[in-house]
Amino acid sequence: MYYSESLITSIEAEKILALKLEDALRGVRDNFINTLNQMENGLTRASYYFSCFMDNYQDVCSRLKQEDIRFIAGLVQLVKDRNVIFEMVRIYIEIHFKNKKEGRVQNIIRKLVGAGVHISSAGLTNRLLIGTVATMICQSYSFNTIVNGRISCARTTVLKGGGVTSVAIALNMYGLVQEAADSANNLYKFNAFYYSALYEHNLEMMYFLIEPIITRSPYLNPMLISDDELVDLIVKLTR
Repeated sequence: MYYSESLITSIEAEKILALKLEDALRGVRDNFINTLNQMENGLTRASYYFSCFMDNYQDVCSRLKQEDIRFIAGLVQLVKDRNVIFEMVRIYIEIHFKNKKEGRVQNIIRKLVGAGVHISSAGLTNRLLIGTVATMICQSYSFNTIVNGRISCARTTVLKGGGVTSVAIALNMYGLVQEAADSANNLYKFNAFYYSALYEHNLEMMYFLIEPIITRSPYLNPMLISDDELVDLIVKLTR
Protein backbone atom coordinates (compact mmCIF):
# COMPACT_ATOMS: atom_id res chain seq x y z
CA MET A 1 0.00 0.00 0.00
CA TYR A 2 2.77 2.41 0.99
CA TYR A 3 4.71 1.68 -2.20
CA SER A 4 1.59 2.18 -4.34
CA GLU A 5 0.91 5.57 -2.79
CA SER A 6 4.58 6.51 -3.12
CA LEU A 7 4.55 5.53 -6.81
CA ILE A 8 1.36 7.46 -7.48
CA THR A 9 2.76 10.55 -5.71
CA SER A 10 5.97 10.26 -7.73
CA ILE A 11 4.06 9.99 -11.02
CA GLU A 12 1.88 13.00 -10.14
CA ALA A 13 4.95 15.05 -9.21
CA GLU A 14 6.64 14.15 -12.48
CA LYS A 15 3.48 15.05 -14.37
CA ILE A 16 3.31 18.47 -12.67
CA LEU A 17 6.98 19.12 -13.44
CA ALA A 18 6.46 18.10 -17.06
CA LEU A 19 3.50 20.48 -17.39
CA LYS A 20 5.47 23.34 -15.84
CA LEU A 21 8.38 22.64 -18.18
CA GLU A 22 6.00 22.59 -21.14
CA ASP A 23 4.53 25.96 -20.10
CA ALA A 24 8.00 27.43 -19.64
CA LEU A 25 9.16 26.20 -23.04
CA ARG A 26 5.98 27.50 -24.65
CA GLY A 27 6.64 30.92 -23.12
CA VAL A 28 10.23 30.92 -24.37
CA ARG A 29 9.08 29.87 -27.83
CA ASP A 30 6.37 32.55 -27.98
CA ASN A 31 8.78 35.25 -26.82
CA PHE A 32 11.36 34.09 -29.35
CA ILE A 33 8.81 34.16 -32.18
CA ASN A 34 7.54 37.60 -31.13
CA THR A 35 11.10 38.92 -31.01
CA LEU A 36 11.85 37.54 -34.48
CA ASN A 37 8.64 39.03 -35.89
CA GLN A 38 9.42 42.39 -34.32
CA MET A 39 12.98 42.34 -35.66
CA GLU A 40 11.61 41.47 -39.10
CA ASN A 41 9.27 44.47 -38.90
CA GLY A 42 12.20 46.60 -37.79
CA LEU A 43 14.29 45.40 -40.72
CA THR A 44 11.43 46.24 -43.07
CA ARG A 45 11.11 49.74 -41.61
CA ALA A 46 14.87 50.27 -41.77
CA SER A 47 14.80 49.31 -45.45
CA TYR A 48 12.17 52.00 -46.04
CA TYR A 49 14.69 54.59 -44.91
CA PHE A 50 16.83 53.82 -47.92
CA SER A 51 14.16 55.75 -49.84
CA CYS A 52 15.60 58.89 -48.24
CA PHE A 53 18.53 58.62 -50.66
CA MET A 54 16.21 58.69 -53.67
CA ASP A 55 14.56 61.91 -54.79
CA ASN A 56 11.41 60.14 -55.97
CA TYR A 57 10.64 58.77 -52.50
CA GLN A 58 11.06 61.84 -50.30
CA ASP A 59 7.37 61.63 -49.36
CA VAL A 60 7.96 58.15 -47.90
CA CYS A 61 10.98 59.41 -45.99
CA SER A 62 8.98 62.36 -44.64
CA ARG A 63 6.16 60.05 -43.49
CA LEU A 64 8.58 57.75 -41.66
CA LYS A 65 10.21 60.65 -39.84
CA GLN A 66 6.81 62.03 -38.87
CA GLU A 67 5.76 58.63 -37.51
CA ASP A 68 8.97 58.34 -35.51
CA ILE A 69 8.50 61.79 -33.99
CA ARG A 70 4.85 61.19 -33.11
CA PHE A 71 5.64 57.74 -31.68
CA ILE A 72 8.21 59.25 -29.32
CA ALA A 73 5.80 62.04 -28.38
CA GLY A 74 3.08 59.49 -27.60
CA LEU A 75 5.53 57.36 -25.64
CA VAL A 76 6.54 60.37 -23.54
CA GLN A 77 2.88 61.00 -22.73
CA LEU A 78 2.41 57.35 -21.78
CA VAL A 79 5.37 57.49 -19.41
CA LYS A 80 4.33 60.79 -17.83
CA ASP A 81 0.61 60.13 -17.49
CA ARG A 82 -0.80 56.77 -16.43
CA ASN A 83 -4.27 57.91 -17.50
CA VAL A 84 -3.33 58.00 -21.18
CA ILE A 85 -4.80 54.53 -21.85
CA PHE A 86 -8.03 55.49 -20.10
CA GLU A 87 -8.14 58.73 -22.10
CA MET A 88 -7.82 56.81 -25.38
CA VAL A 89 -10.75 54.58 -24.39
CA ARG A 90 -12.78 57.56 -23.19
CA ILE A 91 -12.23 59.33 -26.53
CA TYR A 92 -13.39 56.20 -28.37
CA ILE A 93 -16.63 56.08 -26.41
CA GLU A 94 -17.08 59.85 -26.66
CA ILE A 95 -17.05 59.95 -30.47
CA HIS A 96 -19.90 57.41 -30.53
CA PHE A 97 -22.02 59.61 -28.26
CA LYS A 98 -21.22 62.81 -30.10
CA ASN A 99 -24.30 64.69 -31.30
CA LYS A 100 -26.62 62.26 -29.48
CA LYS A 101 -29.42 64.11 -27.72
CA GLU A 102 -30.35 63.42 -24.11
CA GLY A 103 -33.40 61.35 -25.08
CA ARG A 104 -31.27 58.89 -27.06
CA VAL A 105 -28.71 58.75 -24.25
CA GLN A 106 -31.39 57.76 -21.75
CA ASN A 107 -32.69 55.15 -24.20
CA ILE A 108 -29.17 53.70 -24.51
CA ILE A 109 -28.83 53.59 -20.71
CA ARG A 110 -32.10 51.65 -20.42
CA LYS A 111 -30.95 49.18 -23.07
CA LEU A 112 -27.58 48.74 -21.32
CA VAL A 113 -29.30 47.95 -18.03
CA GLY A 114 -31.59 45.52 -19.87
CA ALA A 115 -28.50 43.85 -21.39
CA GLY A 116 -27.12 43.16 -17.91
CA VAL A 117 -24.58 45.98 -17.73
CA HIS A 118 -24.28 47.04 -14.10
CA ILE A 119 -24.74 50.75 -14.42
CA SER A 120 -26.76 53.27 -12.43
CA SER A 121 -29.43 54.93 -14.52
CA ALA A 122 -30.22 57.65 -11.98
CA GLY A 123 -29.16 61.13 -13.11
CA LEU A 124 -26.59 59.80 -15.59
CA THR A 125 -25.86 62.49 -18.17
CA ASN A 126 -24.08 62.02 -21.50
CA ARG A 127 -20.72 63.10 -20.07
CA LEU A 128 -21.01 60.96 -16.93
CA LEU A 129 -22.09 57.95 -18.98
CA ILE A 130 -19.02 58.24 -21.23
CA GLY A 131 -16.69 58.31 -18.22
CA THR A 132 -18.52 55.44 -16.53
CA VAL A 133 -18.41 53.20 -19.62
CA ALA A 134 -14.71 53.99 -20.21
CA THR A 135 -13.95 53.07 -16.59
CA MET A 136 -15.85 49.78 -16.87
CA ILE A 137 -13.91 48.86 -20.02
CA CYS A 138 -10.55 49.65 -18.44
CA GLN A 139 -11.44 47.65 -15.33
CA SER A 140 -12.49 44.53 -17.24
CA TYR A 141 -10.29 41.45 -16.90
CA SER A 142 -9.75 40.96 -20.63
CA PHE A 143 -8.77 44.61 -21.12
CA ASN A 144 -6.18 44.51 -18.34
CA THR A 145 -4.75 41.19 -19.50
CA ILE A 146 -4.33 42.27 -23.12
CA VAL A 147 -3.29 45.88 -22.64
CA ASN A 148 -0.93 45.26 -19.71
CA GLY A 149 0.71 42.50 -21.72
CA ARG A 150 1.25 44.80 -24.70
CA ILE A 151 2.56 47.61 -22.51
CA SER A 152 4.95 45.16 -20.83
CA CYS A 153 6.26 43.98 -24.22
CA ALA A 154 6.68 47.59 -25.39
CA ARG A 155 8.51 48.51 -22.18
CA THR A 156 10.81 45.52 -22.56
CA THR A 157 11.62 46.54 -26.14
CA VAL A 158 12.37 50.14 -25.20
CA LEU A 159 14.48 49.27 -22.15
CA LYS A 160 16.19 46.16 -23.55
CA GLY A 161 19.90 46.28 -22.80
CA GLY A 162 22.81 44.14 -21.62
CA GLY A 163 23.70 41.06 -23.63
CA VAL A 164 21.88 42.25 -26.74
CA THR A 165 23.68 43.85 -29.69
CA SER A 166 22.93 47.44 -30.60
CA VAL A 167 21.72 46.26 -34.01
CA ALA A 168 19.19 43.90 -32.40
CA ILE A 169 18.00 46.68 -30.08
CA ALA A 170 17.56 49.07 -33.01
CA LEU A 171 15.65 46.47 -35.04
CA ASN A 172 13.39 45.68 -32.09
CA MET A 173 12.68 49.37 -31.54
CA TYR A 174 12.05 49.97 -35.23
CA GLY A 175 9.79 46.92 -35.21
CA LEU A 176 7.75 48.43 -32.39
CA VAL A 177 7.42 51.74 -34.25
CA GLN A 178 6.38 49.88 -37.40
CA GLU A 179 3.72 47.95 -35.47
CA ALA A 180 2.41 51.25 -34.08
CA ALA A 181 2.43 52.82 -37.55
CA ASP A 182 0.59 49.86 -39.09
CA SER A 183 -2.07 50.01 -36.37
CA ALA A 184 -2.50 53.77 -36.82
CA ASN A 185 -2.82 53.36 -40.60
CA ASN A 186 -5.44 50.62 -40.16
CA LEU A 187 -7.37 52.90 -37.83
CA TYR A 188 -7.20 55.73 -40.36
CA LYS A 189 -8.68 53.46 -43.04
CA PHE A 190 -11.51 52.00 -40.98
CA ASN A 191 -12.35 54.70 -38.41
CA ALA A 192 -11.14 58.12 -39.50
CA PHE A 193 -13.23 59.79 -36.77
CA TYR A 194 -11.37 58.02 -33.97
CA TYR A 195 -8.02 58.44 -35.74
CA SER A 196 -8.56 62.20 -36.00
CA ALA A 197 -9.56 62.43 -32.34
CA LEU A 198 -6.43 60.55 -31.23
CA TYR A 199 -4.27 62.59 -33.62
CA GLU A 200 -5.46 65.81 -32.00
CA HIS A 201 -4.21 64.45 -28.67
CA ASN A 202 -0.95 63.17 -30.22
CA LEU A 203 -1.95 59.58 -29.35
CA GLU A 204 -2.66 57.83 -32.66
CA MET A 205 0.75 56.07 -32.53
CA MET A 206 -0.19 54.59 -29.13
CA TYR A 207 -3.38 53.06 -30.55
CA PHE A 208 -1.60 49.72 -31.10
CA LEU A 209 -1.72 49.17 -27.32
CA ILE A 210 -5.53 48.93 -27.29
CA GLU A 211 -6.16 47.80 -30.88
CA PRO A 212 -7.04 44.17 -29.95
CA ILE A 213 -9.78 45.48 -27.65
CA ILE A 214 -11.22 47.99 -30.12
CA THR A 215 -11.20 45.56 -33.05
CA ARG A 216 -13.14 43.04 -31.01
CA SER A 217 -16.20 44.62 -32.62
CA PRO A 218 -16.56 45.69 -36.27
CA TYR A 219 -15.70 49.30 -37.05
CA LEU A 220 -18.90 51.30 -37.30
CA ASN A 221 -19.43 54.88 -38.40
CA PRO A 222 -19.86 56.77 -35.09
CA MET A 223 -22.10 59.31 -36.80
CA LEU A 224 -24.50 56.67 -38.13
CA ILE A 225 -24.42 54.01 -35.40
CA SER A 226 -27.84 53.03 -34.07
CA ASP A 227 -28.71 52.80 -30.38
CA ASP A 228 -28.83 48.99 -30.52
CA GLU A 229 -25.46 48.82 -32.29
CA LEU A 230 -23.91 51.13 -29.71
CA VAL A 231 -25.31 49.07 -26.85
CA ASP A 232 -23.94 45.89 -28.43
CA LEU A 233 -20.54 47.58 -28.86
CA ILE A 234 -20.39 48.66 -25.21
CA VAL A 235 -21.48 45.24 -23.95
CA LYS A 236 -18.69 43.53 -25.92
CA LEU A 237 -16.09 46.01 -24.71
CA THR A 238 -17.01 45.73 -21.05
CA ARG A 239 -16.88 41.93 -20.93
